[in-house]
Amino acid sequence: MTLPQLRDVVDGVVPNAIMPLFWQKGGRVETIVEEAHRIADAGIGAVILEARPHPEFLGDGWWRDVDAVLDVARERGLRVWFFDDDTFPTGHAAGALEGAPAERRRRFLAERHTDAVGPARGASFIVDRRKFFGPEAGWDPGQLVRVVAYRREEGGEALIGEPIDLTERIADGRVFWDVPEGHWRVFFVSVVSDGASERHRDHLSYIDADATRLLLDTVHEAIHARYADDFGGVIAGFFTDEPGFYNDRETFDFTSTVGKPGVVLPWHPDLGLDPLAAPLLWWDGDGATRTRLAYMDALTRLYERSFARPVGEWCRAHGVEHIGHVVEDNGAHMRLGPGAGHYFRAMAGQDMAGVDVIGAQVVPGFGRGPLANMAGAGDGEFFQFGLAKLASSAAHIDPLKRGRSMCEAFGAYGWSFGLRHQAWVTSHLLVRGVTHIVPHAYSPAEYPDLDCPPHFFARGRNPQYRHQAVLSAYTNRVSHLLSGGRHIAPAAVLYPAEADWLGRAMPAERPVRLLAEAQIDADIVPADALHDAVVADGALRVHEEAYDVLVVPGSALLPDSTARTLQRLAQDGLPVLFVDEVPAVADGDTRLLQSAFAPVAQAGLAAAVAERTARAGRVDAPAPELRVHRVDQGAADVVMLMNEGVRATLPVRVAVPRGGEAVSVDPWTGALRAVAHEGGADEVAIDVTLAPGETALLIVGDPAAWAGMPVAPLRERATPSPVPGPWRIETASALAYPAFEAWRSIDDLVPLDRPGLLPRFSGTIRYTTRVLGHTPSAPAVIDLGEAHEVAQVFVNGADLGVRVAPPYRYDVPAGVLTGDDELVVEVVNTLAKEQPDFFSAWAAQEPTGLLGPVVIEGAR
Repeated sequence: MTLPQLRDVVDGVVPNAIMPLFWQKGGRVETIVEEAHRIADAGIGAVILEARPHPEFLGDGWWRDVDAVLDVARERGLRVWFFDDDTFPTGHAAGALEGAPAERRRRFLAERHTDAVGPARGASFIVDRRKFFGPEAGWDPGQLVRVVAYRREEGGEALIGEPIDLTERIADGRVFWDVPEGHWRVFFVSVVSDGASERHRDHLSYIDADATRLLLDTVHEAIHARYADDFGGVIAGFFTDEPGFYNDRETFDFTSTVGKPGVVLPWHPDLGLDPLAAPLLWWDGDGATRTRLAYMDALTRLYERSFARPVGEWCRAHGVEHIGHVVEDNGAHMRLGPGAGHYFRAMAGQDMAGVDVIGAQVVPGFGRGPLANMAGAGDGEFFQFGLAKLASSAAHIDPLKRGRSMCEAFGAYGWSFGLRHQAWVTSHLLVRGVTHIVPHAYSPAEYPDLDCPPHFFARGRNPQYRHQAVLSAYTNRVSHLLSGGRHIAPAAVLYPAEADWLGRAMPAERPVRLLAEAQIDADIVPADALHDAVVADGALRVHEEAYDVLVVPGSALLPDSTARTLQRLAQDGLPVLFVDEVPAVADGDTRLLQSAFAPVAQAGLAAAVAERTARAGRVDAPAPELRVHRVDQGAADVVMLMNEGVRATLPVRVAVPRGGEAVSVDPWTGALRAVAHEGGADEVAIDVTLAPGETALLIVGDPAAWAGMPVAPLRERATPSPVPGPWRIETASALAYPAFEAWRSIDDLVPLDRPGLLPRFSGTIRYTTRVLGHTPSAPAVIDLGEAHEVAQVFVNGADLGVRVAPPYRYDVPAGVLTGDDELVVEVVNTLAKEQPDFFSAWAAQEPTGLLGPVVIEGAR
């Protein structure tokens, strides 16, 4: 049976998987219209209108600009999404909170305390204690909830024993209490409106359904009232950007969670917290783990019930979809601070799961340890092995999402982040199962716009823009081949949010990395999805996914409900592997898990999983930089491979556990080509060679999947012969192209951004030379070697195509070579040489030009 997605790719007709942010900044409507056309020209089929920079959101100027964009969208076949607020993050409700009741705003639980030593007969404590200096002097003291006393460790701060309620002892602004013997801490617990992130003061409470309704009434309903007829047609839906609790004065403290002294905590009466136990949210003591678990569980479920689901339900009721993401950085996805406490619950109402990769968070070569970026330091292991997997995993296990996930990408990397690196990050996301890309951004502002470049058109100044469609076609093509079908992952990794709330916990990205480096794919699965899951035929069934092994990251504690679920799944025949340590149980039989399981060391995890599954691919030698993503499309498996290494070319034999034959799909052209392989009834072994950053697409299974489609024969590598200089060099800026200016001739290929050459040039560099002695009319291959960074090759005027990323190899069809040939290579660099911006300063700058060695294979 022919594989429909493959037929689409070969025919060059595939659906859109790209929806860039299109900033609305006001100004001339003609400029906005032009920018919208440039988006369509780049082979992109959708846009997200970001309102953040617009001066008249929901006003006359805003509607004028949206009308213009929608007119272009109808003409060019674009679909339009709306950024759902006037600020980043979502939650300002376009200023509607200014006249709203106080309970719609964010409220927090706060504590202050006074220490005392007893016995102290007749002691009293002042209830109202404010600072007399600094911002806190003007804060609202809030509403006192309880006064609670706990015995305290002498010489420490852990709370001991049961609390004593002193609230009824308040008189005349003081609490009167005969302090018993020992060290005591008297807590004053209040509900306050101050003390959290100041920049989010005017944002709604995400745990209040009426506050969410205020956002929907103000923004969504206003847009629907004007464009109701377009909903579900040209209007695709709404995009929510980085809602979160933002309860920490240190706005982006990614470690902020329960147990951090001094921080205020999100509050709503529906949380059901026992106020006498409230001090245990900040301070250790008897019952602290139980209190913190109950609070975080109630809080994240209330977020899901009050915000995540209502927004999505409104959208679907109006014929559109809801997408977006929260703050995921460095573990924030399962914590407080800028996070929403539990990634999967925060995504519950969305039609796609979402994340973002911006500001040099994902950089080739940095998969472990810290990476300096504008936020301080990024956790390379999380960003490379955890982030994208959160989105694709949620898409795989949540029926609402139909396998779809998205990533906002490229923003705030700077002008140095050109198509070559965009292609690398795109491939990085696709090979982890992300299906849609949200490039950041198209800006109609005058060049140079300093607001988080790169900007793809840049008012005509971006020399790489004319090749943007090459990356668009690649993205759409690969996404389509990998979409639908059934994702194949031998392992599930338990999402450790609850363990992290309770204390020491290994992040999910650690086992995901260990498995990925052994070519064993895995999804991250929350305990919520496991409670009702079943084991059938030895595999864990979650929605349409089947996992042969469940991996549990090591931690100090797990909730009793999770522990009992893990025990049940193991008793039903599922291998359950704990990495490094088996946790105790926080609120039940402490040794329930420790008495039944033994830990597996990190070094042995991949082997332990491989022993328990027959569905993982195999390679003939260790290849820790090789990534594998596999989808069963019925007639055949589609297998994506990527060499994420930055140094070495990777020759590898991959054994795919599916019977049949194999062909490859050129992800950059859609053409089919034979590959060296050994077919069999149960397994197909395929030989692949991947340059650093290169990807491959394999179709493995019944040859009927590609029946009737042209398959180019296997091409043997011929002995290369060098192309010597001299090279005549010409240059053209983006605005001048294709009108070039002569520069000079050089004998050897060298970086042209060196002093005395072209250090501040951004644009296209044309290299021209003569090639003699090759067999006329015979086919050949030209390999440029190293180029920075987009390259287009012409032989005797014949255009051999564009490569935006390595390898820079070009087929030369028979009949092109004459024996005395003109070779022209156009190399396009980024705008970073002309505009060395703030964001580019966080990256090592690449050279300019063609570095080679340039060789011709065959036709000699």
